[in-house]
Parts: sequence; C-alpha cells; structure tokens
Amino acid sequence: MLTPVQKHNNIWYKRDDLYAPYGDVNGGKVRQTIKLFEKYYKQIKNEHNNGVIQSVSVHSPTGSVISRVAKEFGFKSIIAVGGTKPDKMDKNWMMKVSKHYGADVRIVAGHGIDAVLQKRVSEIIDDNNYFNTSFSKWIYKEPDLMFDTNAAQVENIPDEIDTLVMSCGVGIQFACVLKGLKKFNKKVKRIIGVGIGPDRTKMIRGYFDLDFKPEFEFVPYKTSYSKPCIQKVDDFYLDDLYEAKAHKWMLENLDLKQNILFWCVGRRLLKDEVESICM
Repeated sequence: MLTPVQKHNNIWYKRDDLYAPYGDVNGGKVRQTIKLFEKYYKQIKNEHNNGVIQSVSVHSPTGSVISRVAKEFGFKSIIAVGGTKPDKMDKNWMMKVSKHYGADVRIVAGHGIDAVLQKRVSEIIDDNNYFNTSFSKWIYKEPDLMFDTNAAQVENIPDEIDTLVMSCGVGIQFACVLKGLKKFNKKVKRIIGVGIGPDRTKMIRGYFDLDFKPEFEFVPYKTSYSKPCIQKVDDFYLDDLYEAKAHKWMLENLDLKQNILFWCVGRRLLKDEVESICM
C-alpha cells in the first residue's frame, strides 16, 4: 500500500510517516523491519533463540521500532546503547518506550561510537546467538529487500519535481528513494539529502552497484544531533531529530515558488505520546 502525497503551503509532502501498522511506531524503518522479520522468522525462532539485537543511539527511534516489531512477532529483543548512565537513560523517552515494548535495554559502552557498539553487540551474540538486525549490515546482505521495500513508495509522487528534499542519518532511506526514482522514471532536477551529522556522500554511493551512480547533493546541517527541533506542518509533526532540521534548511535555502517535494521518512514518537503509551 502506498502512503499518501499531500500538498501543504504549496509544497508536496510524501507522508511515509503515516505507515503505522501498529498505531504507534511509523515510517520506512518499520516497513523494512517487518519484511526482514517475515523473511527470517523461522531462522530467528529456531536458530537465534527467538531473539533479536540492535545497537542504537539513545535518542534514535530505531530502538523503539525494533522492539515494537519484535513484540508483534513474539521475539525477545536487546537494545544496546552507549554514552549514557542508568539515571539518564530512564528519563529518555525512546528508551522508556523500548522497555515498554519488552526490550532488554543495555548500556554496553561509555560512549556511542558505532564501531564500539557493534563490537559489544558481537560479544553479546557470542553468548546468546541473537539475530543482529543492524540496517547497515542488511543493506548489503539483502539489498533487494531493504531497498525495494521502500523504493516502491516513490511510485505515487509527482512525475516531475524541481527539488526533492530528504533528511539523512546514514542515508539508507535516502538511498531507497534514489533507487525508486530510477525505477519509476521520475524527473527530478535536484535531489538534496540534508545530513544531521557528517557527510554521507561516499557511504550513500557505496550502497549501490557500480552500474548505478545516482546524482544527488548532500548538505550538512550543522546542529546538535540530540537537540530536538519541534516543527509542525499544518496538522502533523515532523520528526524532531532529523526531518524538522532538514525542513528548516529547505525553508531557509530554497526558492519555495518552485515545485518541491519533502519526503517524510517517519518520525520518532513525542514525549507526550510515549507517556500516554506507557501509562
């Protein structure tokens, strides 16, 4: 099913945040996680002690996505984090909701450097053989599943666009859209990924085969990753870590009279929403 494309203030918005099959966590990562769990269901059940594991930033929505989908599939889940302390983690609403969904949230390092977290995850897997759900791993191991699942959402956007804008973390969702633009032959003059963090141009290009070299621009947005930016478009909120910052860059730097599409990847739950869920 295709999520809708809406027009607000003369800007198109691809509302992939409206993909929320369980009524809470939402967006492209949920769709990819469901597809991954469906394909490897028997293997996780029978060969991985019915458990999955993921390392995440304490602020990222990924922990809530993995733990929520794992709950729906009847899997146990471990969410591995770093760079925090128990008292701070207990106040973090992404960690709070992950625990609510049944995750065993573990502080495994004194900082959040990904390479260290991945090493700690490998050590945990050595002990319990849980299934590693790292998207950065599966984008190479199952590229068709990971790409095509969300690339399909490009089908219903306008056929001709002046500029497409999208927020980027490590750029996996952005890469899905790039593939979808080619698949559905959409004519886009400029494709801009607004990065909340370091330049991911090389990483994004590395997701693709050598015969596919998409043209895009990567713009770093210099701000604190963990500092929320609350922004609402008419009646809906943008993700406060990524999308709202990319949206702000768009409003400040583009000619808004042109034909623009802003891709809503999916947003993390707001603090009030988590409090309501965890009551």
